Amino acid sequence: MNSPPLDAAESLAKAFPAQKSKAGSSLLSYRFMIFYRFILALVGGYILASLSAVLIAQYFADHRSSAAMASTLIAFCVQAGAFIWVFMVNKTLKASLGIFIPSLVIFFLIKFLGN
Repeated sequence: MNSPPLDAAESLAKAFPAQKSKAGSSLLSYRFMIFYRFILALVGGYILASLSAVLIAQYFADHRSSAAMASTLIAFCVQAGAFIWVFMVNKTLKASLGIFIPSLVIFFLIKFLGN
């Protein structure tokens, strides 16, 4: 005796494995996106902070001790802000461009100021 509620339950049970594999692949892509953002925040934030420290130290080269202290403190704030900002932005592309473009601009400013 097959009743209609049992047929519906069987059809739902057959549908779950297909949803599970789809959910597994989306979970894997979500984990990869979070891992990419973590690496971007860690490495990209470090690059952005170190470039900003070099730029500030070059700009205030007349006052060496003050320039070293100011650039170190500002670089720490830049790295912390970049780390927070990468995880705050909705799109991963926007987070990547938000790290890469300022890094390139600061790099070219360092090269333009020379030293």
